[in-house]
Amino acid sequence: MINFLKQIGLPLLLLVSSSAAVADQEPASKQAISAPNAYIASDSEGFSTYKYSAGFMPLYEHGEKYTGISYQHNYFTQGGWDSSAEVYTLLTRAINPRTGLGYNLNIGYNLENGHKVLTTDSNYGFRLTDSTKAEVMLNRDRVETQNSLTNGIYYTLGAASVEQQLLERLTAIAMLGQMNFSDTNTRPIVRGKLIYNLVPDYGLTAQLRYRQFRDTNTNVPNNYFNPDQYSEAMFAFGMRKRLAGWMLSGTAGVGRQRVNQDPSTTTQLYEFAATSPVASNDYYFKTRVGYGKSAGFLGPNYFYRYIMEELIFPF
Repeated sequence: MINFLKQIGLPLLLLVSSSAAVADQEPASKQAISAPNAYIASDSEGFSTYKYSAGFMPLYEHGEKYTGISYQHNYFTQGGWDSSAEVYTLLTRAINPRTGLGYNLNIGYNLENGHKVLTTDSNYGFRLTDSTKAEVMLNRDRVETQNSLTNGIYYTLGAASVEQQLLERLTAIAMLGQMNFSDTNTRPIVRGKLIYNLVPDYGLTAQLRYRQFRDTNTNVPNNYFNPDQYSEAMFAFGMRKRLAGWMLSGTAGVGRQRVNQDPSTTTQLYEFAATSPVASNDYYFKTRVGYGKSAGFLGPNYFYRYIMEELIFPF
């Protein structure tokens, strides 16, 4: 716990200082409530996730800039097994809707099966030069499998990425990270994207994606999928288009994966998202649905699907 507090010291400091800055420099003219919010997912192993939350933002400017608190109830099932958790979170967010840069900082308290865990899902994106962006992120949460939730296993992920515009239509993104599990396993992670803007007027892109990780301790119990080595290369099309003030985006990709020294197999990814006008005084709504196929406990044909939505009402 002491190590974790050291890790999140900077995000917590920024959380407090940014909230104070908002209060001192920009007195809030609006407040907001966020409800109902939901995340529902299921996979090929019969594991289902249900997360429902609500929040109150006493400092609210628009859908990407606010400070507040939230409560979330998590419920997991698999066969005849089930588990639930209560999560209380303090959060602040200030993202530029045009550039996607800014900060999202939070700290949560998660109680499940008598196991108490401090959680965070925080990131800060900023511009290094006119053609270069960077992002640092810190995530800590429970590992959401039956064994891990029963045993109180959690992870802490620290990562940094750089986005470089190489040509007018060509952009490269590289990310390095490390995930530390509470069961003594450590997972170094590398990810990369090469994005070519095919049709700028319609936000259509062609993408080459690559990710790789390895686990330093594969002898731990089957708390989660932890191969010695995993790699995936994928070709995808992306879309991002503003329509009547709404932002619509999506990804469709197919690739090849390799687990340890096994023969390569097929992977798939399909996602779609929609976000309402960010500065609306009536409501702010965003939703995302997705389907992915990759490797898992039972072999290369593991798949998952999910849907999420968030709804905010300013007043």
